[in-house]
Amino acid sequence: MGQVVLEKAVENRKVVIRHMDKDDAEPMREYINKISKEQTYITFQGEELTIDDELEHVEDATKKINKGIYIKLLLFVDGKLAGISEVGLGVRTHSHVGGLGLSLDSSVRGMGLGRLFLETLLDVVKKELKGLRMIELSVFVNNEIAINLYKSCGFAEVARIPEKIFYKGNYVDEIIMILKV
Repeated sequence: MGQVVLEKAVENRKVVIRHMDKDDAEPMREYINKISKEQTYITFQGEELTIDDELEHVEDATKKINKGIYIKLLLFVDGKLAGISEVGLGVRTHSHVGGLGLSLDSSVRGMGLGRLFLETLLDVVKKELKGLRMIELSVFVNNEIAINLYKSCGFAEVARIPEKIFYKGNYVDEIIMILKV
């Protein structure tokens, strides 16, 4: 099991945030496939990953973690994987910029776990990613809950790309936000 970063009770449920471990491939595959089917505000929109796909991802992520350029945290609620977050440093001229991704299972949304998860991730990456000066993310323009969360944690909108994302039969804008650290 990966190193535990935070353990606490939220609404009488046991919440654990920890680093990814190489044994997390199957729960991560199940999680991604579940939220992909929901067609939420993520890159995956109905596709299904195989265990080989996820094992390859975990192997690649582990290499980056070992190089000190990537952090991947998992959120468990009552022992079940309920969220994935990550920040990975860019390369060459972007090696000081971390790209952020975060998702939550629908069963735990609205409990304040998105904020807890994001704040925990930010604390960890500020301590562990050497050379990090900025965190960048992209968000669907119609994902108001996420936009408000990111703003409340200090992220600022710096760009909007019209109709970049094809989502549920429509083209929607992509918002780029940054946080200087």
